[in-house]
Amino acid sequence: MRRLSLALLVLVLGACSLSPERRAEIDALVERERGSVALIPDPAPQVLNSRLDALVPDDGGHHLLLIEQGSDALAMRIHLIRSARESIELMNYIFHDDESGQLLLAELIDAARRGVSVRVLVDSLFSLDDVELLAGLELLDAGIEISFYNPLFDRASLGDLAFASAVICCFRQINNRLHHKLLAVDGRHGMVGGRNSADRYFDLDTRMNFLDMEVVVSGDVVAEMSADFDDFWQHTASLPTRYTRDVAAVLEKRRPEAMVLKRDNRAAYALDLVDSPEWFDKLVGEAGFAVGAVRYFSDPPDKTWHRESEVSTRVLHELIANATESVLIQTPYFVLSRDFERLLAGLDDSVEVVVSSNSLASTDAWPVYAISRRQRYRMVSGLGVRLYEAKPFPADLEQFNRRYEQLVIDRALGITSPMRIDPPSATAERPGPRISVHAKLLVIDGRIAVVTSHNFDPRSELFNTENGIVVEDEVFARALSDYIETMIEPRNSWLVAARPEGPPVIGSINRGMARVSRRLPTLDLWPWYLTENYRVDEEATAIGPDHPDFHDHHEAVGLMPDVVLLRRIFSTGLVSRMFGFLRPIM
Repeated sequence: MRRLSLALLVLVLGACSLSPERRAEIDALVERERGSVALIPDPAPQVLNSRLDALVPDDGGHHLLLIEQGSDALAMRIHLIRSARESIELMNYIFHDDESGQLLLAELIDAARRGVSVRVLVDSLFSLDDVELLAGLELLDAGIEISFYNPLFDRASLGDLAFASAVICCFRQINNRLHHKLLAVDGRHGMVGGRNSADRYFDLDTRMNFLDMEVVVSGDVVAEMSADFDDFWQHTASLPTRYTRDVAAVLEKRRPEAMVLKRDNRAAYALDLVDSPEWFDKLVGEAGFAVGAVRYFSDPPDKTWHRESEVSTRVLHELIANATESVLIQTPYFVLSRDFERLLAGLDDSVEVVVSSNSLASTDAWPVYAISRRQRYRMVSGLGVRLYEAKPFPADLEQFNRRYEQLVIDRALGITSPMRIDPPSATAERPGPRISVHAKLLVIDGRIAVVTSHNFDPRSELFNTENGIVVEDEVFARALSDYIETMIEPRNSWLVAARPEGPPVIGSINRGMARVSRRLPTLDLWPWYLTENYRVDEEATAIGPDHPDFHDHHEAVGLMPDVVLLRRIFSTGLVSRMFGFLRPIM
């Protein structure tokens, strides 16, 4: 505690922003020293003519291109960057300088050298914390502009003690994060969805990879995305990296002479795809859609707890409230806020609500799952939600990740992609990596489709800035539905359902006590949970949990199937029973 208190005092006393005079000195230094840093290697910039322009309908409609595979996602980013002529705007919650990150940075630098305006805005919490790299980017002959959203203590890099200090002193600031995912090129082509920029989003991580979904939008609505980027870029919450205290110190005292960005690493597979016309044609042929109007939505950069600034939450809640037949959701984290619980409770009983999310074995955020577990009975019994939890090693694994066989080889060679917050896997060791659902998708009545960065949890509702698109098109909605329905197949997911009720009197007492105990902010002491995960018996047919013969057709596999790590089991139980009051920030 003494060390933490001292670190907090030092950081608070030294957290003042750079003075205008010192900022002016940094600006003059950068202009004077620009070009003093060599980029290694330094090939000639690549440029291509994208055929996306030709796909935009002449009647003012839009072309959409669904991107499911992580390999396609990385290649499409490079495709868009190389096709840029005027501007590139990139917003991400996470941007790592790992193998995929270095390749993307190199491509962005190449675009800047062609005269393209390149601006990158990332959240400061888990992005680009190498101050030497950031200083080097400032001093390239044609650099890219990078800013941080809401940097803690005005620093680009925070150690563990500083991070802990921020949790204590700056609760509001540390929770208000830029969760946008956006890439806009020339105001004509945009990319939105759930992916960040890191190896595990691009099928490169040998321990865990995210299954995600995003869409390339071509048409007039992209101008709104670029305008949204400008709002964030110009906001006081966004700070150019050269004005962070640690990057400024490097620029003033020990300027780097060279910057190495590896282009021939494992992420280079994407370059082969970009160079292949067959790859582009196949992608457009299988996942391209001509649609009419596309609605873009975004939270403002100063999103707070005030209801009027919760744009993304209002859009999603209004769509769900107007459902008349079905609500189909995929989200990595499913935690009911009070508002969302009331919304679901207010739906007509005829509206089917199906949710695809993660199990404890597949999630990357077990504390969030622990809090959500308290709500499972209310979800499936009280609200009638059909809830499916993804298996960490689903049967269709190689369909979801076409590079899986290569990742098995890489893992055998000992290759890893470390991340700052990366808890050990809770599953038994396998030759290849586990998967984790990360897409944020919504389909209403089989005709309205949403691709967004918004998780269905209180954090996305209240704290994080989110964005996405709404498309009213049955064909496009069917494609999203097919993807989610494949994930919730019994071979890929477990079904969460209520346990048998037991004897009438004892069963009623158990349910009543459990409901009361689960609602308490802490000290959930009732020992028995009312739900568990189920799988279909090999010789049985899957039926709904409300069918009287459900338990004859399904086999219970427990609360935490496939979890073998004892400390994960203990920690999840502890958080679930003792820390229910954390729900508003989950």
